[in-house]
Amino acid sequence: MMDYYLQCISCGHTFDALLFTCPICNGLPLLKYRNPIFKIDKSKPGVWRYSLLPPFTKIVSRGEGLTPINRVGEVVVKNERFNPTGTYADRASAVISSYLLSNGVTTARVMLEEDFTASLAYYLANTLKLYIVVPRISLLSSSDLLLLEEVGVELVSLNKAPAVLEISYINPLTVEGLKTIAFEIFEKKVRAENIVVPASTGTLAISLAKGFQELRELGYDHHYSVVAVVLKGYDRPKLLQYYSNVRVEEISEEEVLETLVKLSKMGIKTKALSALTYTIAENLGSSIAVVTMGFKQQMKRYNGIGLRKELRTALAELGEATAYELWKRTPIYTLRGTYKALSSMEKMGEVCSEVRVRGGRKVKYYRLCTKGL
Repeated sequence: MMDYYLQCISCGHTFDALLFTCPICNGLPLLKYRNPIFKIDKSKPGVWRYSLLPPFTKIVSRGEGLTPINRVGEVVVKNERFNPTGTYADRASAVISSYLLSNGVTTARVMLEEDFTASLAYYLANTLKLYIVVPRISLLSSSDLLLLEEVGVELVSLNKAPAVLEISYINPLTVEGLKTIAFEIFEKKVRAENIVVPASTGTLAISLAKGFQELRELGYDHHYSVVAVVLKGYDRPKLLQYYSNVRVEEISEEEVLETLVKLSKMGIKTKALSALTYTIAENLGSSIAVVTMGFKQQMKRYNGIGLRKELRTALAELGEATAYELWKRTPIYTLRGTYKALSSMEKMGEVCSEVRVRGGRKVKYYRLCTKGL
């Protein structure tokens, strides 16, 4: 079993306890392994195939990791959309969940944040009491509300949040989970010089740089450099000023819009963050862009006949189920997409629903209507 300590990237303070923030300056601590070993055990699930991760007694995996590497236009992309909830945050959630369950944590809270909150709620479903803290009600969409309610979490306002362990996206375990992207690229021996990532917080860039640095220190030769992309005219993430192993490239909003239009014409749906990453990777050449993209053929299934057909088949077998239970049977689609499909099918009279109380909360069950059979 590997031993480790933590070192803050801001003040350099070291300590043995696994704390989410530095007790001296509130900065980000990173795990440092005293006796590092890098091995790949293909019999282990998800990100846990790699030995260079913190050891826990309970391992949580929902099929995250091993996302595809392919070419989109002129750019090689590592598409993190193929994680369980469609985001690279699933890698972090697997490691964080394993830590919480291994240490007997029964209650925690997490601030509402795009992608990460839903991912962590999914990974911790039915294992502990999780509060989602909503700092501003304007941040919450109706689809988010349905998604989070379905996995059994409780939403609270900032002033009503209980005094329990708080989990934020930026923490040392997130870094450990995200760095497995670097390990997968190294394992596949993809030919490239630059690994280009979006840098809204800088966490993803630091994570990959840490992974590549650990491999280099263990004698595994590679030529990958991490490039973090930021929008021109905006402040750079503070985390990046403490980590010299990341190069920063800027891009204008106009270039991002041009790329979004170009990708859309190619039948690809993606977010602005992925578009700016794609653009820089295309400009630099010899690069891999870490993105989340929906390709045309998958979007067609997502929006059309394929998903509804699978939902009908599942309901015929189960009799009745919640949207969350149905989604677990068809993880190629997003949970939000499953909700939309069920809503459409209900309006057309294909499925019927009934709201019941389960565990002190209301849960909506779906079944095939008679005429839907």
